[in-house]
Parts: sequence; C-alpha cells; structure tokens
Amino acid sequence: MPANPELNMEQRQQQLVPAQATTFPGSFASDLRHDHRKYAKSRAWSSVLHSYFTDGWQDISIWKSAFIEFVGSTAMCYLSGMIHTTIGSFDSKAGAAYAGVTNLILISLFIFAMAPSSGGHVNPLITFTTVTTGLTGFSRGVLYMIAQTIGAALAGGLIRGSFGRDLTKLYQGGGCQVDTSLIDNGQAFLIEAVLSFVLVFLAFGVGLDPRCGAMFGPVVGPLLVGASLGLVSFSSIGLAAGYPGASMNPARCFSFSVARRDFHDQWIWWVGPLAGALVQTAVYHIAPPYHRQLALERASSRSEGLQTSGGKV
Repeated sequence: MPANPELNMEQRQQQLVPAQATTFPGSFASDLRHDHRKYAKSRAWSSVLHSYFTDGWQDISIWKSAFIEFVGSTAMCYLSGMIHTTIGSFDSKAGAAYAGVTNLILISLFIFAMAPSSGGHVNPLITFTTVTTGLTGFSRGVLYMIAQTIGAALAGGLIRGSFGRDLTKLYQGGGCQVDTSLIDNGQAFLIEAVLSFVLVFLAFGVGLDPRCGAMFGPVVGPLLVGASLGLVSFSSIGLAAGYPGASMNPARCFSFSVARRDFHDQWIWWVGPLAGALVQTAVYHIAPPYHRQLALERASSRSEGLQTSGGKV
C-alpha cells in the first residue's frame, strides 16, 4: 500500500522543527515563536521559583539546541577573528566601516542559520538578557551560555593554530584588547556597558517583539538585529587610541583572549555586557511589552472572577 504523501510531509515538518526547540519567547525565529508562559497571581512564589530552576533539564531538544549554539559560536568566533585580522591587515582608515558592514552580514547570517534550531542567540549577552527578562528558561539559558563559551574557547584555539603565535599576537587574536596606557579601564567598561544596553534594547524591539514579526515576517528581524550590531560597533571603533571598540559579545572576546593567551582586562568584556543586560531587564520589567502586560491583566481578571464567584457560592 503506497505511503500517504501528506502524512509524510507532516512528519518531515515535525522532524525539522522539534517540539519546544525554538518555540520559546526568546527565539529569533519569529514565525515559530509562541508564548506558552502561564501568568497567575494566585500561584505561590515558591512554586514559580521551583519550576523556573528545575524545568527543562531533561528536555533533549534543549540540549540539542545548546549543541547548535556551541557549533554556531565556534564558527562565528573563528570567522569573526579571521575577518577582523583581515581588516587590520588593510591598515585603512575605513576599518570602522568595514567592521560595521561585516558585523551586519555576519550576525544576520548566523541568526538565519541557527534560529530554526536554537533560536539564534550565538551571544551570551542575548541569552543572559532573555533569561533575566523571562523570555528564556533558566535551564536553556545556562546550557546556551556554557555552550557558547566552550565554542568560543575552541574557536580561539583554532585561530591560534591557523595564524601561529606571532601573527596572532600582531593582530591581537582578532581584537578585544585595551591599551591601559592610552585609555582608562573605567572608560572602556562604561562604553561596553552602555553600548551593550543599546544593542539588547534594539534587539528586543526589532527581533523579539511579536509585532515586528507579524508586520515584516521572519526575514526582516534578523537583518535588523544585524544592522543594530553593525551600527553600534561602527560607532565605537576608533573612538579612542588603544581601544578596539565595543564587543558586546563576551564569548567572542574570550575566544580572542584564548587565541593570544592573554586574559588581562577580560572582566571588561563580561561585566560591561552584564551591566547593560541588567539595565535592559529593569526597563523590560518596569514597562512590560504589550503582550506580557495583557497576559498579566487577563490573569488578574481571571483570578478576581474566581474570587467573586467563590464568594457568591
């Protein structure tokens, strides 16, 4: 008896998009994303916290998505190091423009490639911010950030193996090295923190807001996130002598530090984005996006309705 072609197609689609793989609210795959979170004021905080920290660890699809983040971070950090080394070899005053354009293309392509299978974060800054805003579950966030950091370390080793010791040191392993004799650590930290906030603020607006996906479809969001990174990175490159420009990706800078085997001032590239992420988290919770606020209002209305009906009985 011949197989049902419609059934086979449906099965293929289910295999291509595994359950819960990219349907979480923090995914850049806007056409697959759904908000399954439950809002209920009557739920005890202890129950909420228990679910937040324990759910998802046994979900194989999350582990597979984390593996994709590992592979993607390895490829992205290696390619980024190659690109910035090439730009540095030009010795051109247009280096900032080159970096801005290449960052636009680079991050857009990686989001397109990874969003259907992992959500396309490829950056601990994005993952951490979506965790603290409640768009990404705790287990997924932890696994993603570990995978991204390990992938970045592997890319750093590959960069050093590809360039050798002398060339790697000449081009600083790809970037993210501050000359403290020319610029203060505090200045570098402040620039990194502010521009990290600007990046996640834009990424949330153009990439994670469901209105953007509904209006422009699944294609425009990743391009706008890439454009945001390109513009923000362009604004800081060449800003001051001894400062390579904002990274806004801790894993990427960790990769370059592994390549040159120098972790001096590494804290700037981690604490700066962390500070920017916390500011965005505060903004998000003080003025929640319309869809989250609506869900909270509906939950409140249901709770009040149940209390009223209970009183009548």
